[in-house]
Amino acid sequence: MFNIHEAGQIAKERFLPSLTHSDFRFMWLGHVAGESASWALGAAEVWLIFTLAKDNPSSWVGLMLLAAMLPWFVVPVIVGYLADRFVRRNILIWAYGISLFHALILTLLVFTGTIQVWHIVILAFVNGSARATHMGGIESLAANLVPSTELANAYTLINAGYYATRLIGPGIIAPLIGVVHFGWIFLIAVGLYTVGLGLTIQIRTVSTGVIEARRNIFYNAFSGFRYVYRHRVLRSIMLLVLFHCALVMSFESLLPAISNDRFGAGGGGVAYLHMMVGLGALLVSVGVAPLRGEGLRGRLLLVMGVTSAVGNIALGIAPTMSLALLSAALIGVSHTGFMTMATIMIQTATPDGLRGRVTSIYLIHAGGIMSFAYLTNGALADSFDPKWILAIGGLAFLGVIATSLFTSTPRRLYLRGIPSPAGAISN
Repeated sequence: MFNIHEAGQIAKERFLPSLTHSDFRFMWLGHVAGESASWALGAAEVWLIFTLAKDNPSSWVGLMLLAAMLPWFVVPVIVGYLADRFVRRNILIWAYGISLFHALILTLLVFTGTIQVWHIVILAFVNGSARATHMGGIESLAANLVPSTELANAYTLINAGYYATRLIGPGIIAPLIGVVHFGWIFLIAVGLYTVGLGLTIQIRTVSTGVIEARRNIFYNAFSGFRYVYRHRVLRSIMLLVLFHCALVMSFESLLPAISNDRFGAGGGGVAYLHMMVGLGALLVSVGVAPLRGEGLRGRLLLVMGVTSAVGNIALGIAPTMSLALLSAALIGVSHTGFMTMATIMIQTATPDGLRGRVTSIYLIHAGGIMSFAYLTNGALADSFDPKWILAIGGLAFLGVIATSLFTSTPRRLYLRGIPSPAGAISN
């Protein structure tokens, strides 16, 4: 006979063990609320700027996404140092406070009818800085809130909170676009950021990294780069992440053109495409949460890398909105699966004293490189059919994966993953 209590216990032990720790639970729920707000804002902003821009709307979308991601080139280095120098919980609180302030200003401008394209671009830069701080803080802090045996599960849930919340945030606003005043949509984001801030304040764990007191701030801030690029395993994963984000993950600036020009679905179509990416992310997060075994994670990294390229190509050639939505779900599965495996491997290989700074390098390789890819894709979409942009990027990443199979360290990663303790196949 089916027992709800036993089923719940099994789910908690296999899928959600890290959530049994109260501080991690507060942090994760705040993360879910904050990222739901960010994805809701992102879906609404790309459509708002697409409709406000009189000329080259896709280029303006790309510029806005560039502004949102450009801070990921610089901010993570600073945040990485701060997260190893000061209390990591406090870094996270400040990040949510800045995001909340940004959302309030955006809401006010929309309600008063004074919003302009350049306002959206500048505010995207402000929130991009806050989100880079948030991700650096949360990934540095997470390892201090759970036992080492639950580290992989914790980072799986963090990635689920980042990618799967595309289902929540855009899902809330999709039925409202074109029905209510845009100001109410942004006000929803204000409420979600407030919840995220409130939950993060509840965290009680005090943790920092290790800073060499006799060295100056520049030495300490950039010591993470020295560590990563001397470590063959970390270096290989970072480069794979860089190419993945540049060639396949930077598809969002193409969504307004795909939705509006190909299917005539407008802003609602953009939100629904985001939602399907979120649904795919949720499905893969649930699927990989209970998985054990470093070799299995390595093989999943390879499979998800190949599928990431296939998903983008499928979205590019989809002849109907229904098939485009299915392709978006495949993108959610593959992109999230790839980045989750990469994150787990990176955090497994990183000593806690350097965790903030190594995390910052990961964010630069992931978010920083996407900023220019967003701009490039948006500009190209004003002149070329997005299907060609998606296809070329997907094929190029398949080439990267194929090349990596002939390189010793990535090939060993795919076969063995990173054993604990990590470093067995590093210099």
